[in-house]
Amino acid sequence: MGTLTLPDGVPLWIDDRGQGRPLLLLQGLQFPAGYFWQKNLEALAARHRVITLDLRGQGLSGKGSHGHSIAQCADDLAHVIAALDLHDLCLGGVAFGGMVVLDYLQRHGAGRLRSLWLSEMTPRLTNAEGWAHPTFGDFPPEAGAGFAAGVRADRTAALGGFLLGCFATTPDADTLAEMTRQTWLTPTDAVADLIDDMVKPDSRAMLAGISLPTLLIYGRRNNPVMPGEVGRWMAERIPDATLVELPDAGHSPFWDDPAGFNTALGDFAARH
Repeated sequence: MGTLTLPDGVPLWIDDRGQGRPLLLLQGLQFPAGYFWQKNLEALAARHRVITLDLRGQGLSGKGSHGHSIAQCADDLAHVIAALDLHDLCLGGVAFGGMVVLDYLQRHGAGRLRSLWLSEMTPRLTNAEGWAHPTFGDFPPEAGAGFAAGVRADRTAALGGFLLGCFATTPDADTLAEMTRQTWLTPTDAVADLIDDMVKPDSRAMLAGISLPTLLIYGRRNNPVMPGEVGRWMAERIPDATLVELPDAGHSPFWDDPAGFNTALGDFAARH
């Protein structure tokens, strides 16, 4: 574990462990990496070199009043990949982390990558004409903007129910309390700014142009956040996609079914 300082002086918390072909994991919004990946790191690092990090403003990384956007996160990720001199990288993320990965691919290309993995993310969060898979099953664009405003006004009220909906089985009270404490390591302004930015991208058109082998991991049980068939929809459009659906997992397959998640990702990273 350590820190890597970005060109503008912001320190990023980084964990780099294991040996072998590199595998980089980007977690969902709010959570510090060390907590988010606690059920996955040991198993994955037994087979691969595994890099995790907290993006700027989040978790244990440096805080500030600027740079809370997907584009800035993608640029910061590019700096990390270059600073660690990573090549033949299997790069991916869950939810928000997956959105950053796709933006990285658009902004910086695939030159240092050998494969991608994406879990519980969508190329478009909100409703649109011809789009059958919005987040929550129905998420008007104006509701997305209102969500960010709600977080600024009362973060606990706005995000408490969302956290409960992320798991196939509701965690016990002590675990939920610790999860909530961990999310508060990320300031409210950063969370709200990033949510406001997350409702804007539409990456549907780029999927057919992804030339890398791509693993898609989605949960199928009690998943109100991604209730549709977005994983299958993406698998039909990314040319070299492999879809793994975990029947006992919800929106957090890395937590709900860590054995299934670790096997799927570890095996894929070994092959690609």
